[in-house]
Amino acid sequence: MDQSNIVAMFEMMDSSNKGTISFVQYKEALNTLGLCTADEVLKDDGHGITLDKFKQEVCIYPASLQAFAKKF
Repeated sequence: MDQSNIVAMFEMMDSSNKGTISFVQYKEALNTLGLCTADEVLKDDGHGITLDKFKQEVCIYPASLQAFAKKF
């Protein structure tokens, strides 16, 4: 998944062009991408998720998963 795919996914969720998505949308996107499980605890700070934060988090998770997979 490259940056343009991440931006496109965010823009689909931000249909009102507010510049943020809800925490629920964020968690569901990570779940859909297979980057977290439905029961994984993620901290909701009460603020909307911006595109920058979304890109940062989506890019962090694959590296973590790849590091985990290398152990096995």
